[in-house]
Amino acid sequence: MEPGSLEVEGGLRWYTIRTKARKETVVERRLGDLNLEVFLPWLRSRRRIGSRYQWVLVPLFPGYLFCRLDLVLTGKAVRYAPGVKDFVKFGNRIAELEVDVIETLQNRCPNGVARIQPRIYRVGEPVMIREGPLAGLEAIFEQEMRESQRVAVLLELLGRKTRLVLPSEMIARV
Repeated sequence: MEPGSLEVEGGLRWYTIRTKARKETVVERRLGDLNLEVFLPWLRSRRRIGSRYQWVLVPLFPGYLFCRLDLVLTGKAVRYAPGVKDFVKFGNRIAELEVDVIETLQNRCPNGVARIQPRIYRVGEPVMIREGPLAGLEAIFEQEMRESQRVAVLLELLGRKTRLVLPSEMIARV
């Protein structure tokens, strides 16, 4: 084998593909056009857009996606697809992913969006309010609200503790 040449095996396998910056959806669409099975997991994230925070979908693994293909038959078409940087490799071997790894990821990403469990705070734990008009103030965690993604915190205002109910993503550990 020549130095620098890749070891390639035939057969359908899962591979990780590195994409150019913010080109994950372009690559996903292109590989889908080639009738390949592609998995691009997403994450719901709060981002500041202008002066407000909004929920947006961002890739769970920025710059990467997963594709099931036969390297011998379609490897070159995938490698040179618009937006693709390369396959993830270790030395001169393209890294394969086990099917159970992909299945586990798919199970944890219903409809392609990752389910992340909210942080669990202890009653009495100090927390920081991260956004809104009270951003930067310290409060005391009181409780999680049932059936919602909201929390109650106690904030010292004018010499007394005042209860505030906030979306859970608005607080963080101190």
